[in-house]
Amino acid sequence: MEYEKTYFVSWWFWSLFLIIISSIIITGLSYLGIIGETIVERKVFENSYQKKASDEDALSTYDAQLSILQRRLRHQNLSENERIEIQAQIDAITILKSSKGN
Repeated sequence: MEYEKTYFVSWWFWSLFLIIISSIIITGLSYLGIIGETIVERKVFENSYQKKASDEDALSTYDAQLSILQRRLRHQNLSENERIEIQAQIDAITILKSSKGN
């Protein structure tokens, strides 16, 4: 009977200890911004002027790259491998451009 009582108290002590340590860790991580409000912060950043300007800049860069590659593709003296590589680059940039929302 004494062993069961000691085991019961020990079990509750360790359970309480783990709960306290876990709550301290979660509170610390939340305070540092690692968990919790990061979703809100990300949504605010996605709607910010800097993010929109960055996306517009990336789209302009993709357009410039596409025009350069399409001009290179019009050359008559390209080998078949070069044409395939250029077309693959054009396809990849088109996919990146569509993922930016345009």
